[in-house]
Amino acid sequence: MAQLDLTLDAEALLIARIAGGDVAALADLYDRYASVLLGITLRIVKNRAVAEDILHDLFVSLHERSRTYDRARGPVGAWLVTMARNLSIDRMRKFARRRRLDQSTHAPEHSLPVDFVDAGVVREALGTLPEDQRAVVEAAFFEGLSYAEIADREGVPLGTIKSRAARAFGALRAFLSGPEH
Repeated sequence: MAQLDLTLDAEALLIARIAGGDVAALADLYDRYASVLLGITLRIVKNRAVAEDILHDLFVSLHERSRTYDRARGPVGAWLVTMARNLSIDRMRKFARRRRLDQSTHAPEHSLPVDFVDAGVVREALGTLPEDQRAVVEAAFFEGLSYAEIADREGVPLGTIKSRAARAFGALRAFLSGPEH
């Protein structure tokens, strides 16, 4: 647990340095998280160029966003994953709106084959969940569906989906905060 605390302190310090304009700290954080974040964005947007663009946008905006980081709300990695996920979902929604408004050739291509970056620890953590909970997490994070959309698709009450999500995120939090991760 002491090693985990040192890592959390080091990463929180990196964020503080980024807020102060330290480019080397930004590069260090990029080296630590770029492959995992790219994997998450690829899984959502299914287009490597778009995923790389999202990752670029995330790190370009990190100087401003670093001031909003609150260690009490969670580790830096979780904060970055949430930002990557939200940016990816926003981009997908923007593309969907654009396609609905304009069915021209300007619509982005989302069916290109991609290489998913292996995020072994995340995959291992997801593998510990019961199927119903894992399905909710994957639909929410990797497909960008709301809980209401998941409930509609699965044909179960919204409250059931919310309960499954709460149990899943609690289990994932416990798994990922364990001493070996």
